[in-house]
Amino acid sequence: MNRSVRKGLWAVLTAGTLIMGVGACGGDDGPSDGNPSPDGGTTPDAGTKLPAEEGRALAVSNGGLVVVGSTEANLATTGVDLLVRRYTASGEVDTSFGTQGSVVLDFEGPAQGPISGQREQDDRADTVAVLADGSILVAGFARGGSASDSRDFAVVKLRPDGQLDTSFNKTGRSRLHFGEENAVNFVGTVRSILPLAGGRFYVGGFLTKSDGLDEDFALIRYNADGSLDTTFKSAGSPTGSWIGGAYTDAESVQGMVLQGSSVVLGGGDHFAAVRITSSGSQDLTFGTSGIAKSEDGQAHALVARPNGGLLLAGSRQDVKVGGEMHGVLKLVAYTADGKPDVTFGPAGVRELTAPAGVLDVVDVSGLRIQADGKILVFADVYAKPVLFRLQANGDLDTSFGTDGMVRWPETQVAVPLFIRSTTGPKLAILGDRAFVTDSNIYSPGFFPDENSRLLLKSTGL
Repeated sequence: MNRSVRKGLWAVLTAGTLIMGVGACGGDDGPSDGNPSPDGGTTPDAGTKLPAEEGRALAVSNGGLVVVGSTEANLATTGVDLLVRRYTASGEVDTSFGTQGSVVLDFEGPAQGPISGQREQDDRADTVAVLADGSILVAGFARGGSASDSRDFAVVKLRPDGQLDTSFNKTGRSRLHFGEENAVNFVGTVRSILPLAGGRFYVGGFLTKSDGLDEDFALIRYNADGSLDTTFKSAGSPTGSWIGGAYTDAESVQGMVLQGSSVVLGGGDHFAAVRITSSGSQDLTFGTSGIAKSEDGQAHALVARPNGGLLLAGSRQDVKVGGEMHGVLKLVAYTADGKPDVTFGPAGVRELTAPAGVLDVVDVSGLRIQADGKILVFADVYAKPVLFRLQANGDLDTSFGTDGMVRWPETQVAVPLFIRSTTGPKLAILGDRAFVTDSNIYSPGFFPDENSRLLLKSTGL
């Protein structure tokens, strides 16, 4: 997406035009119809078909687990709706949260412009953050028009009990529309939230034209009250935002790391990362001319390393191993300034091509570094969830599981992060904790003793 196009993106967007929904409740963004995965239905225990639900992200809340995603519970009336659910530490639905454990939100059609032939539009949460006071930020997209697949940034703030926090944008929710009034030709999705001191926060994701030919980093800074932070400015981008250039074919903010007052964004093609100052400008001293890249592959996660550097995890497809083409797990380490960290591997890169069980990785949806420096990567290996543990230098930790991997049976859905409505075991990975439903295959030897463990016993999401 070139700069001349980008300058018109928010021609009508100012702090005063932050749109609120008024309903009841890589960056590959999944199926273009906005619905959850077609295999995302549940198999009920007692013959009653449960609504299809999809978990997209999770965080610890109130001693339990809060999961966000989407639900088809009201499909006939409001389409696919944003869903937040909390579980207790014992794995039961926390009925003190929201309405009997869940919050369902509908943003009711586009923020501006025509409905485009569909009465209700689909909404989904893709990321969640729990703040120090227990309140919960949830973000993703609100569909802006079915004919063009337009999507707006959607952000919701809940109190610890799951009720909408009406101090946030007066209703507890906000919707950010891209383009001119009545335009439904931009796709925007939030993939990451980064809270700041004093209540402000960043949301990061991607922005593209509805044709999907190019995805650009998108970073927005909000005040605690839900208004855009107008002190955050970047040449060529609307106030309150930084919209990146076409650095690769596709960039999506899959993770953010604070460095002092600046923030590093990473994700998408070629393991791209950039650093943005607190004023909103791109730091051109970072990486090479302002961007760190490692050719080939796509990054799905970013974390800070204990030495101050950065680690991205993802996959590279069509790698020839043993005479056949495979997808392989790829990790890229950068220094704090975006240079290849050659202490991690040649050009800062490690690719796992052996043993054979590590091959055919097609997606990575979880990345954490344990206190001991070991690396956990959760990935989809052709519909089979796999948790890898690696040494700090990128070698597989063969003391973990089998050859450094813990595997679960086929799930019939594509990962990511991963409480899913499936016909098989349901699994979530958060840091170095495992959450398993429906099949007690947890082994305490897989995880350090000091970390908590949950067996989720409920069906559904």
